[in-house]
Amino acid sequence: MIRYFCRFTKAANGGKCPKYAITEAAGHYPPMDELRGRDGHITMFLMAPIHENLSGPEMRLQAKLSLNFTGLRSYFDNGKLSGFAYGYPFDKPTFSSKGTPNPFYEYRNDAFLFLVHPDKANPENPIPAAFEMLVIADARPVAAALCKQLSMGGFDSDLETLRRAAVGGVLF
Repeated sequence: MIRYFCRFTKAANGGKCPKYAITEAAGHYPPMDELRGRDGHITMFLMAPIHENLSGPEMRLQAKLSLNFTGLRSYFDNGKLSGFAYGYPFDKPTFSSKGTPNPFYEYRNDAFLFLVHPDKANPENPIPAAFEMLVIADARPVAAALCKQLSMGGFDSDLETLRRAAVGGVLF
């Protein structure tokens, strides 16, 4: 079951790390509400992994209050942008040295699937222009298989429906 869909677009004011903001969304995923900034928007930073680990994710998304939103596994294929990635919510009840409550803890068994859109002007750039995210309920154990299914077009009709239903240009 798809819980939520959103599109992140690269923001002009990213600074050192590329910054992405949700520009369209369909559905409601309650923990995302906790990631709103003072301006009412949800933004994330695309970052290298915290620790270099051969079995870990190639990249990660960091949200408000430095929450490690998710690692992006399968982000690269032979050193190039694969166009697809998967991850899952942080699975501990709190995060940071301050013990901040993790808004995704109740949803820790969900899976995140990403359709990554390269920069058309520079397709070799590992920093995408945008990416779309699907949240699949209780699919953490099969996230890698679902990512493969996404890469083979298995979610194409769902994505088209969600794109048509997505609300853009508003605070969601």
